This record gives sequence, C-alpha cells and structure tokens, in this order.
Amino acid sequence: MYLKRLDIQGFKSFADKISLDFNSGITSVVGPNGSGKSNIADAVRWVLGEQSAKTLRGSKMEDVIFAGTEHRKPLGFAEVSLTIENSDGTLPVEFSEVTVTRRVFRSGESEYFINKTPCRLKDVHELFLDTGIGKDGYSIIGQGKVDEILSNRSEDRRLIFEEASGIMKYKVRKQEAEKKLEQTRQNLLRINDIINELEAQLEPLRQQSETAKKYLALRETLKELEVNVYIENIDRYREKIKELEEQYSTVKENINSENRKLEAITAENREKTERLKLLKETLEIKKQEYYDLEGNNERYNSEIKLNEEKINNYLQNISRMDGEINEINQKIEHLEEEENSRKSKIQYLTNKYEEYSKKLEEYEKNLQDILESLDESERYIESLKTSIMEKMDVLSDKKLQIGNVKSHMDNIRKRKDNIDREIHELYLEKDRDNMQREDLSESVQKATEAIKEGQKVLEELNRQKEDLDRELAEKRKKQNAIRNDIQFKNSRYKMLQDMEKNLEGYNRSVRQILQACRQSPEFGKGIHGALAQLITVEQKYETAVEMSLGGALQNIVTTTEEDAKKAIEYLKSRKLGRATFLPISAVKGKYFDGSLINEIKKQEGFCGVASDLISCNPEYKGIILSFLGKVVVVEDLDSGIKMARKFGYNFRIVTLEGDVLSTSGSMSGGSSENKGSGILSRNREIIELKEETEKLSAELADLEKEIGSVIEKINSVNGDISAEEEKIRNNELIKVRDESHLNQILENIRKTDAKIDMLKQEREQLSRQEKDTADELEKYNREYAEIEKDIEETKKVVSGHQEKHKEVQTQRDNLHSDITNFKISVNSIQESIESVKEALVRITGDKEASLKSIARRDAEKAKNNEEIKMLKERNEGLKRLLKSNEVEKTGKTLEIDRISEEKDVLEEETSNIVNQITEINKNIVLLQEDFNRIEVRKAKLESEMEAVQNRMWDEYELTYTNALELKKDIGSVAQAQKKINEYRNEIRELGPVNVAAIDDYVKTKERYEFMTLQKNDMEQAEEKLKKVINEMVSTMKRQFLEQFRLINENFNTVFRELFEGGRAELILSDQENVLESGIEIEVQPPGKKLQNMMLLSGGERAFTAIALLFAILRLRPTPFCILDEIEAALDDANVYRFAEYIRRYSDNTQFIMITHRKGTMEASDTLYGVTMQERGISKVVSMKMGEKVS
Repeated sequence: MYLKRLDIQGFKSFADKISLDFNSGITSVVGPNGSGKSNIADAVRWVLGEQSAKTLRGSKMEDVIFAGTEHRKPLGFAEVSLTIENSDGTLPVEFSEVTVTRRVFRSGESEYFINKTPCRLKDVHELFLDTGIGKDGYSIIGQGKVDEILSNRSEDRRLIFEEASGIMKYKVRKQEAEKKLEQTRQNLLRINDIINELEAQLEPLRQQSETAKKYLALRETLKELEVNVYIENIDRYREKIKELEEQYSTVKENINSENRKLEAITAENREKTERLKLLKETLEIKKQEYYDLEGNNERYNSEIKLNEEKINNYLQNISRMDGEINEINQKIEHLEEEENSRKSKIQYLTNKYEEYSKKLEEYEKNLQDILESLDESERYIESLKTSIMEKMDVLSDKKLQIGNVKSHMDNIRKRKDNIDREIHELYLEKDRDNMQREDLSESVQKATEAIKEGQKVLEELNRQKEDLDRELAEKRKKQNAIRNDIQFKNSRYKMLQDMEKNLEGYNRSVRQILQACRQSPEFGKGIHGALAQLITVEQKYETAVEMSLGGALQNIVTTTEEDAKKAIEYLKSRKLGRATFLPISAVKGKYFDGSLINEIKKQEGFCGVASDLISCNPEYKGIILSFLGKVVVVEDLDSGIKMARKFGYNFRIVTLEGDVLSTSGSMSGGSSENKGSGILSRNREIIELKEETEKLSAELADLEKEIGSVIEKINSVNGDISAEEEKIRNNELIKVRDESHLNQILENIRKTDAKIDMLKQEREQLSRQEKDTADELEKYNREYAEIEKDIEETKKVVSGHQEKHKEVQTQRDNLHSDITNFKISVNSIQESIESVKEALVRITGDKEASLKSIARRDAEKAKNNEEIKMLKERNEGLKRLLKSNEVEKTGKTLEIDRISEEKDVLEEETSNIVNQITEINKNIVLLQEDFNRIEVRKAKLESEMEAVQNRMWDEYELTYTNALELKKDIGSVAQAQKKINEYRNEIRELGPVNVAAIDDYVKTKERYEFMTLQKNDMEQAEEKLKKVINEMVSTMKRQFLEQFRLINENFNTVFRELFEGGRAELILSDQENVLESGIEIEVQPPGKKLQNMMLLSGGERAFTAIALLFAILRLRPTPFCILDEIEAALDDANVYRFAEYIRRYSDNTQFIMITHRKGTMEASDTLYGVTMQERGISKVVSMKMGEKVS
C-alpha cells in the first residue's frame, strides 16, 4: 500500500485544481517561505478528518476555503481527494484503489466520501485505524508532532505511542463499550422506576376492574328502563307540537299573500328606479362631454400661443446666424493676407541659408591644416612622457616597498594595541561573568521560592473551584426540577386547551353548533356561545355553581329568538340532535326582594346568592338571574338545612361541596370523583396554568443567569489555575536554565584567564619585530630620493614644448568656435523655414473650417424657415377646431336641459310607490308577530322534548329512532321511575367507577411482565459489557507494554546511529497505570551525562525527536510518511545524516518531505516546486532528480 495521488481544489492558497502523483521512494516539496508548500501537508491532515481549525493554522473551518485575492474572487467550497494503492489489501475494503474525499462549503456544510460514496467521519477514522495513517497518527509529522514529543507534559506524548503500539482500535472500542454500558445502566434505572410504578398500580386496578364489571351489569338494566320512559315523554311532546304546526301553517299563508303584493309593487318600483338611474348616468355623460369640449378649447388656445413663441425664437436664430456668417467672412480675408506674408518670408530665409553655407566650407579647410601641425608636436611630447613614466614605475616600486615596510610596522603596532585592548576586554568580561554568576545564584533561589509560593496559591484556587462546582451542581438540580414542573404544566395546559378546542364535555348537538360558529362567522352572528364559556367563577364556588346550573351550562346563548331559531333549523336539517337556547331578548331573571335577601345574609354559613358569585358581561345578567337569581350558596349541609327550614324551602340552597336542597324539600348529595361537568374548572385551570408557567419560566431564566454567572466564575478560576500552573512550569524551567547557565559561566571564567596569559606572551614577541623593521625602512627612503630628482629634470624639457603646443591649440579652438557659430546660424535658418511652412498649413486649414461653418449655418437657417412655415399651418388648423367646438357646445346644453326635466318626473312617481310599500310592510309585521308567538310556543315544546332526547343521548348515546329498538311495555311510568331510582341507588353505593380499569388492568399486567423480562435482559447485557471492557483493558496493557519495550530498544539503537554514540531511554512515569501513564525521555549524547531531553540544546532536542520517530517507523512502518520541515532546526551536517537515514527507510516506507534544506533535496527521487506566480495563488511544478523543469 502507498500514497498514489493527491487532488486539491479550493483549499487555502490552491485556488485552481492541482494533482500530485507520488511514486515510491522520497518525494520532496520545496519552495520559498509563504509559497504554500505546508498547505499540502494540511490538505492531507484535513482529508483524513482533522476537526481543529487551529491545527490547520486557521481560526475557523471556513478559513481552509480559498479566500480570494485582489484579482480572484473567493471560492464557495474546498475539496481534497487522497488516493491510496491498496492492492495488498492492507485497508479492510475490497477495492485495490481507495479514494477518500472531503468537501466543505462556505455555508458550513461538510461531506465525506470513500470511492465517491457518501460516508461518515467515523467511517474514515475506522478505515485507517492502527495503520499509522490518520490525523493523529505518525504518518503525518510536522513541527506540531515534534512539539508534542518535545512538550514539558509527558502525557502529551502518549498519543503517538498508542497509535504505534496498535491499541487505538481497542481504545475506540473500549470507549464505545463504556458508552453502551452507561446507556444500559440508565435504561435499567428507568425500567426499575417503571416496574415499581406498575407494581403500585396492579392491585388497585384489579379491584377497580371487578367493581366496573358489576357497574356495567346494573347500568345495562337501568338503561332499558330509562330509555322506555324517555320514549313515552317524547311521544307526548310530539302530539302537542303537531297541534301548533296547524296554526303555524294558517298564519304563514297570510304572510305569503302580503309578500306577493309586496313583490309586484316592488318590481314596478325597481323598473322606475332603473330608468331613473339610467337618466342620471346619461345626464352625467352629457355634462362630461360639455366639460371635455371646454377643456379642448383651452388646450388649443395654449398650443397656438406656444407655436407663436416658437416662430419668434426661430426668427431670432436666423438673425443671429446672419451676423455670425459676416464675422466668418471677415476672418477668411484676414487669413489670406497672412498667407501671402508667410510666402515672402520663406524666400528671404532661403537666400540667407545659401550664403552661410559657403563661408562654412572655407573655415573647415583652414582647420584641417592646423590639426596636422598639432599631431607632430604631440608625438614628440609623448616620447618624453614615456621616459618619465618608466622612471616613475621604478619610483613606484620603491614606494611600494616603503609602504609595505610601514604597513608591517603599523600592523605590529596595531596588533600590540589590539592585544592591550583584548586583555582589557577580557578583564571586563571576567568581571561581568562574576557579576552574572552572583545574579544567576540569586535567580535560582528566587525561582525555588516562587515555585513553593505558586503551589500554595494553586491549592487555594482548587479549593475555590470545588466550592463553585458544588454550587453549580445544586443550581443545575434546581434548574432540572423547574424544567420538569414547566414541562408538566405545559402538557396539562395543552391537554386542557385541546379539550376546550375540541369542546370535550359538551353534548353532541352543542358541539356541532359551536363548531359551526367557528367555521362560519356568518352563521355565528347572534350566537354568543355556551353559557359555560361566557361566565367565570372563583375556584371556591365552582362546584356549587356547576351543581346549581347542571345541564344549563351547555345551553347556548343567542341575541334574539330569531338567532335561536336559525340554530335549531341547522340542527334539524342535519339531524344533529337537540339543544337548549337562551335568547338574551327573551330570557329575564328574578332576584330576592330587599328585606328577604338582607335576612338571608344574616344566616350562619351564608356565602352569597349564586348569581352574585359569577362574573360575566352585563348583557348576560338576565340569563344568570333566571337560573341563579334565587339560589343561595352556603358553606356546608348543616347550614343549608337550617336556612331551608327557617325560610320554608322558599328557594334552592347549594353547599360548597355541591349538595343541593330544592324547594320541594328533596336533597341530593354524596361523593363524586368529578363534581359537576368540570367545564367551569377547566377554563379557570387553563388561565392559572398559563400564569404559573410564565412565573416558572421567569424563575428559570433568573436561575439560568445565576448558573451562567457561576460558570463564568468557574472558567475564571480555571483560567487562574492554568495561569498559576504555567507560572510554576515557567519557574521550574527558569531554575533548570539558570543552573545550567551558572555552570557555563564558571567555565567561561577559567577560559578567560588562559586567554590573558597567551596574549601577554604574544606582545613581547611583537616588540622585537618592531625594531628590525625600522632599520629596513631607512634604507628604502634614500634610494627613493635619487630617482625622484632625475624625473624632475625630464619634466622641465617637456614643459617647454608644451607651451608652443598650447599656442597652436588656441588657434585651432578659435577656428572651431567660428565653425560652430556658422553651423548654429544655418540650423536656425532651416528651422525658421520649417516653422513658416507649418504656419502656412495651419492657415489653409483655418480657411477650410470657416467655409464649412458658413455652410452649416446656411443649412440651419433653411431648417428654421421650414419649421416656421409648419407652425403657422398648425395654428390655422387649431383656430378652425375652436370654431367647430363652440357650435357643438350649444347642442350639448339643449340636450342636458331635456334629460333633467324627464328625471324630475320619474323621481316623483318613485316616491309614491315607496309609500305603498311601507303600508304593506306594516301589515306583514302584524302577521309576523302572531307567527312568532306560535313559533316560540312550538320552540319551547321542542326544546323540552329535545332536553329529554339530549339526556337520552348524553347518558346512552341513543337517538329516538335507535331507542325504539329497545321499546317494550313498561306499564305505569311512575312504577318504572321507582325501579329506576332503586337501580341508581345501587350504582351510587358502588362509589366511583372506573370502567377503563378493566382494559387498564389487562394492559398494565402485560406491560409489567414485559418490563420484567426487559430488566433481566439488560442485567445480562451489563455483565457482558463489563467483561468485554476488562478483557480489552488487559489486551491493551499487554500489547502496549510489549510494543513500548520494542520501541525503547529501537530508540536506543537509532539514537546511537544518528548521534554516533551515546544512549537513549523511554521511561513510563506511572508503572501502576500503564494506559494513562506519561512518558519521559532521557538521553545521553556522546561526551555528556544522562539527562532529561528538555535540558538539551534546541538542535539536539529536535534530532532526539526525529530519532524517536524513526524508532517507531522501524517497529511499525507506515505505508507512507509526510514530514513537514521537521529537520529545520538541524545544522547542515545533521541534515545530511538525517537525509541518509531517510534513504535507508525508503525501501519500505514512501516519504513525502516538505523542506527547504539542501541535504534533504539531494536525497530525493522527485521534487515538487510550489511557487506563487500570481500573488496569493500557489502553483506546482515537478521534476525528477537529474531532469530540468520545463
């Protein structure tokens, strides 16, 4: 297996897609700093699942997407694909080639693929487990991995050893098993809670089930008797209703007759009204046409004035252009005069040019004769100078010898001065070292004291953290309790809201009416709702009020009798049953007179008149009084009995517990699980639950703020702990560093003393050399003076000839000056000629432009004259239109007057018809009142009959038709009612009955047995998981210790080979806890003592880390290894040694090196160069060693 190809697109600086093909051996990626070569290693680490943006040298994952440059837009995604050759089946898949792809979008969405099939990050991790390949493995080694090895914390080094020892897969499986074990334990807790709850429910449910079965048998017998009594009552109501329907038909026929008369006269009125409307519309149209004609005349007059103004403007333009043409003609005459003047000047300048050219030829001939004489004189002077130069060379040699001797003497003196200065500086350095020795001794002492003080502070901070952790746990516990309470109340609130929304508890017919009102606002007009929906009662009085109202809580309140009628017809037409309606306009109540109520209020246990205990809209007060105006609420039954006896059972009395004393003397009461209908309490509970939930939510928000504050304190203390730990570590490093430095200072003092002695001996030897050099210098000075005298005599001869030569040169220079002046004059004349010619060209161009300008203005004048002609013609046409419109306006005025007269006649006829309609409507109203009286009586009977039907439906869900199937002869209704009371007493003696308990008991028992089996299965699973975890821990310990021993042996061997001697050892810091222990590294480079790796120099530490990485590779070679500038800290000699070692491993492991070191490049088989030809965008070129980049 090996890395075959890497494809990158949009990742960091790689804006364009690149592909890097890798072969076996060593491949190096090189390039200048900032070119993006390390982004290749980041790309491999990223595609293998790296989740830390910081590790990828960014602040957030979006930073890996190409961010754009000055000339390139940002990209929307980044994608990296890693292709691995898997023909040897190392990876646990069936493919010979595996491509892993990762893609991230700027929106934050991330995708993983294995061979183009979408997968999870976990699948990528599992694919490479224990291969050494992965984001945390040792196949990708950069400065970060080296830093982990070099870290002060030995625990940080564990990860690379765990990967190398092959226990990572066991570690992952162990974590998964522990997670499953914890889930199993939590499930067991929940199941135990459920079983305990079910055990508590079983026995009560069994008892309730037996009671329910007895109740159902009695209920069935009671149903048969009650249904037959209901049928008898319904039949009696039907006979009475039939009589009223006959009267109803007669009145209705009279109303229909009056309505037919009304329709006929209304039709006539409608016809005349339509005619009147048409006349009004026609009149408006004619008036509008008249106004339109007036508007057109105003517009025509405006346009005529505007055209006349345009004509004046055009005439002014023509006048202006005539003036401009005259000015241009004058300019042309001036240009022609200037043209003739320029031609005369050209002729004059041409004659002058020919005269100066002849004189220039004569001067140049004379100059040639003088130049030949000067050449002969220069040759003789040159021969004398050559003689002087030869003597100067001899003099120069002598001078050089003197200079060398002087330089040697100066060097001796300078060296003596330098030695004096070096000795002085060495004494100063020795003094500084002595002072530094004292400072370092003091620093070591201070660091020791600071470490002790820091440990005390750390203990105090840890104590504070424990206190804050306890406080946080208590607040979180309270937070969970409030959340559970809110959740319970929200569930209860939602359930009650749903019940109210679904109108649960209401009779079927009432539900249908209320639902119809919700669905159709038009139908709901005039229907206010059920009485229970329109009133509110304090919780204390709910039971009393519900028992007082009974079924009336479900009566429907309407505005008028007509609204009630509409709802009744709705129920009839859809056969939805019956309901009772309470028209506000018809239902009136009564209240106690003043003296009686004052007497009642004085009685013991008096709570209030029931109507006074209800809150509602004032418009419903009459309805409330009709039911409760003469009902008194008392505290208990004893108070009620006393009050009833005192006032002779003159009014109903209800206790707070729902016991009722009626005016007939009968009493009803007892125990009930659900007193009343519960509709009133439901509305009140919804309001209370909402208020309680809001209060708890506010309390929860305050508590969460407190928790946030405690967490901030914990984070602050954690920060202080980390800072204090960092201070202690820094002081420990300072102590180790200063102790090492102190030893170095003592060695420096010894070396300084030795240097001072050596320099003193050298100074004595230099003093002897200085005397010999002075004698040699005196000899060379004498020889130099003799040669210098001979040179001076030759120079005098040369000076005489040079004076004569200068006179001839003066003649030559004067002649040169004359020639130059003539040449300048000739050139000046020639330039003047060219200038005049250019002026002539310009004048000709100006004449042509002026003639064109005159032509343009002539054309514009013609165009303006044409416009004036057209505007005059347009004005003539507009004046004709004005005259025509005046005639048409006169006709419109006559037509408007005629239509107005016809309209007035029709309005009078319509008024008469309206009076007739009013008279007929009065007759209809009188008949309608008779009709309504009959209808109300009929509705009352139907309502009473419906109440019977509703009771039958509410109790047995039977319609009249269904009930007939149960009809049989029951004899006397009174006798049947007596039996019904007996059965009811038997049912009442049974107490609260839960019919659902029959099914609940069976289901609960089955669930209890199922949960018991589940508990047994989970307990077995828990034991199995514990056993698996213990086995994995044993395997991990055994394998880690064995592999650690082999890595340790390899580490010592590789260290000796790389350092050419010495020894190295890995030590577990906690032998008792192998799987959590830190790993210490102790090494002994050649010539040094055994010491912790942290005490080595930077280069030695880096080389030690590299040795450890090679030791792991020797034990568990990875298919490929990416090394990112890990040799950066090595010197050249060690780089070559490192490269040679890489070459030895390249047979079994493929190396991809990111480097800028020459030794590493030379060892490579293939080079990839990363450059930035375009700023901010990385490009890649490749070459094999020995080839040139094309």
